[in-house]
Amino acid sequence: MPDEAHSNLTDKTPQIMIENMRKYTGLMVVVLVLLAAGLILTMKPGGSGGGGAGNEFMQVNDVSLDQNDFSKAGKNTISAVQRLAQMQNYNDFFKFREFVGTLTGNAASETQSQLNFVTNRILLKQAAEELGLYSAPEVAEKYIQDNMFQGRDGSHDAKLYSSYIESLGSLGLKQKDFQQLVAEYMVFVKTRDLIGGGLTPSKVNTIAEDKLNRQDIGISVVSFKLADFEKEITPTEDEIKSYWETHKDKYKTERTLKLTYVLTNLDTSDEPKRPTPAADADPAAVSKQNLEYQEKLVTWTEQRKGHTKILTKIFSDFVDLVQDSEGKDFDKAAAAAKEQAGEDFSIVNTEAFTITSVPEQLKSLTLKNYQAGTQLIDLIFAKKFNAEDVYHNFDNFTVGRDGNVAIRLDEDIQPQVKSYDDAKDLASADLISKLAGEAMTKAAEDAKAKLTAAVADSKSFSDAAKEAELTATEMAPFNASTPPTEVTNAADFFRIAQITAPKTVATKLSTSDDSATIIYVATRTLTLEGDEALKETQLVEQAANSQKYWTFNAWINGLTEKAELKLPNVQ
Repeated sequence: MPDEAHSNLTDKTPQIMIENMRKYTGLMVVVLVLLAAGLILTMKPGGSGGGGAGNEFMQVNDVSLDQNDFSKAGKNTISAVQRLAQMQNYNDFFKFREFVGTLTGNAASETQSQLNFVTNRILLKQAAEELGLYSAPEVAEKYIQDNMFQGRDGSHDAKLYSSYIESLGSLGLKQKDFQQLVAEYMVFVKTRDLIGGGLTPSKVNTIAEDKLNRQDIGISVVSFKLADFEKEITPTEDEIKSYWETHKDKYKTERTLKLTYVLTNLDTSDEPKRPTPAADADPAAVSKQNLEYQEKLVTWTEQRKGHTKILTKIFSDFVDLVQDSEGKDFDKAAAAAKEQAGEDFSIVNTEAFTITSVPEQLKSLTLKNYQAGTQLIDLIFAKKFNAEDVYHNFDNFTVGRDGNVAIRLDEDIQPQVKSYDDAKDLASADLISKLAGEAMTKAAEDAKAKLTAAVADSKSFSDAAKEAELTATEMAPFNASTPPTEVTNAADFFRIAQITAPKTVATKLSTSDDSATIIYVATRTLTLEGDEALKETQLVEQAANSQKYWTFNAWINGLTEKAELKLPNVQ
């Protein structure tokens, strides 16, 4: 399934789709009967384990998991799926990425993704059992033998499979754990097809929407810029104060935090530097330099791996102690770890800071295993302080090349409404922007009415604009997939133009925070090429598949809303 389809999996399905599901209740019953007759999946009912020796970490309905259970079912299982790709077994990886992506959903952090995945694994298993869908290790193993780890000739590659299972040992997983994952994947596929398989998108609407997006549209535009109107507005003191009075909650101080954090992040300043010989250097000397560099790098890397392993163990023990004490022994555990690790284990108590005045060391730390662009400081500020629950204020992350950081929120000063004097400049700028926006929109609407009348009177759009002392900009034809990159609002221009008749002015303005634009549609053309009938068939199939996933996701969301959940607070 394409990534873009995955990105929609956590969106709530429109109400009309839910209504359609109800219409197909009878069909679902028929399908269940067929499934019972044609494919018997025999997973044992009941809880998914999870008691463990530790304290309860989470509970989903009647299933409890401790921290170890959670890590095994979440992080370690996701890592096992990723290893399929690392072994270049992409066919199997894409299957299970679809499964993991659906149950993980969109989450800002790695821990939240794992929590979503584990929660939905349990809910899916329980709900599938109610539908009569089970699987068992022997069924899963047969699926593996028949459909997975295939060599170039399409047959099962036992050596590749054995190598993969062996690699799972470092994740604390065994063959039976992988068989369980495969069994759940099989149940996922059957449940997804059952829940969403009876829904059919409108063929006429799907094809019509596609043709609207594929047409090439040539337009001319007249734009009004907010900045031009802002220059003309100077509000009085009374107007600014009146605006502030009605919008004062908008002007608050920044949230301020104080925290303690511990950090293991080895220095890299002693890493051997690759030689940079001169262009005319003796080749033999260059070869010798490169060889010496490689030897030094191997030695340095091995030493660092050993040091990192020790530090990671110390940090892991520290986290375990904090978790076991529910956060109460943070300082004691940190001091003990510091005594073991020395200067490579830092303990820092920060002064109060806002999100715009973050301590340099914290700001410089880069997260590992998170979505691109996710910043550590954003995750820290996303946490909610709880003065009564110390453990709630604790979290830890993997950072840098091979480092770890654990944080504890010590104080949280919430934003306060600013005084008028402190907020005056901001309120003034917002009032000017508001008044300018109103003036800009009115000017654009008035101009649109004049241009519409002139075009209706057989004048060209260009001439009509000149008479109105406006500047019209002509844009070469483009479609939904090829908007001109140099035009910021091109996609919105197309959205309006695609339902506007040629040789007319669009009835709607294209508006953004800093502009209002009149759109004149000069041409609209659709070039049909290739096998259109095949394209339409594929298009409807893709739409049906997407609708299947949206419906399944709505069903999963419904399970979550109805479930009895006791989940840890993670960000």
